[in-house]
Amino acid sequence: MVYHTQRVSSPTSIDGRTIRVLALFTVVALTVALPAIVNAAERLVTVYGENQDDGSVIILADSSHIIPVFVRVDVPQLINMTVSEALPVGARVEPGTVGQELFRISRAAGAAGRVGYALSYSFARGDPLTARHDDDHRYLLPFAHGTKHRLSQGFNGSFSHYGENAYAVDFEMPEGTPVHAARAGMVVEVKADSRRGGPSTAYNADANYILIAHADGSFGNYAHLRFGGVLVEPGEWVEAGQQIGYSGNTGRSTGPHLHFDVRLPIADGSMQSVPFVFQGARGAAEPVEGDFYYAHHPGGEPFVEVFGADLRLSDFAEHKVTITGVNRVDVRVEQIDLTFVLFIQNGLDRDVDVDLSLQLVGLDSDVGNRIQQTVPARTEIFATILRTRRGASRIQYGFTVRYR
Repeated sequence: MVYHTQRVSSPTSIDGRTIRVLALFTVVALTVALPAIVNAAERLVTVYGENQDDGSVIILADSSHIIPVFVRVDVPQLINMTVSEALPVGARVEPGTVGQELFRISRAAGAAGRVGYALSYSFARGDPLTARHDDDHRYLLPFAHGTKHRLSQGFNGSFSHYGENAYAVDFEMPEGTPVHAARAGMVVEVKADSRRGGPSTAYNADANYILIAHADGSFGNYAHLRFGGVLVEPGEWVEAGQQIGYSGNTGRSTGPHLHFDVRLPIADGSMQSVPFVFQGARGAAEPVEGDFYYAHHPGGEPFVEVFGADLRLSDFAEHKVTITGVNRVDVRVEQIDLTFVLFIQNGLDRDVDVDLSLQLVGLDSDVGNRIQQTVPARTEIFATILRTRRGASRIQYGFTVRYR
């Protein structure tokens, strides 16, 4: 008589944003846009006009930021007035500045009637004239030493990494995962009071974050932290590898993850992310979308890296273990990253001839889709390794076990 067991996994979507693995968890990564930082810090820098007795207006800047900022000011509308400087005007403003004169607006010669003007301005943290990223610097992975996370969206990711966020990375991680500084520097801005998050741009200003200034004038941006998930304060120096907060799901996001980028101030008053590399176990580690990364921090205890992609059939060639508590013939699955290792279990008191048929979507079996083996009584043996195809948008496995 032939008996059989059949099982099908839940679908798993893989598109750089979402992973649903065997219906165990869902993680969606979505980057934070710079306006989330600007909105939270805009009160730190103000540009305004002060009327003079001669009818002119002096344009002034105040800054309560703890680091220099670079302001860019334009006058999109003038009515019977002229500006003393070529527009737009850019200027460095030191910490604690009150009333720094930028330029003057005056009545145009011979002009009659009403006068008026409109101001617009933006600012970048730091000084774009001196900031130069050290491209040789290797950043630590921004999570605990010895832990591993998948990079769900990399540089120029099609979902949301473009423009000023072109060189950002997103790491899948459950809410509340410790976040560590990727590079030493001074904390210059934090936000930790948001409980809001969602997929639309309406949540852009709601991301909790930490911004850290580096020695070369660049900044490390850690975003989507949980409510109250900031452990550092502006003005505090942090070392590379130091825990600084906890990951979350605030701001524009559709699932818990950590957004990290390195950015430079730009003369137009914005900030632009720049390419960088991580420190891996064997040197520089380029961020590659879809890959898994272990954090190696200085002084951390040695550990063995285990990646699903590195598993080989020879690793399991001698696998044969006695099993108890199983009274049927079945398949056991171990998941390591997005690799699945299958074992055949015979819980009966007799040897059985097993015919295992696989139904795969977005996966490949190292030994083909049909496996025939004799399995001793009360024994588990290795069957095959299932590997996710590079670029697969969905993965799913199913199997049918027939035995006699």
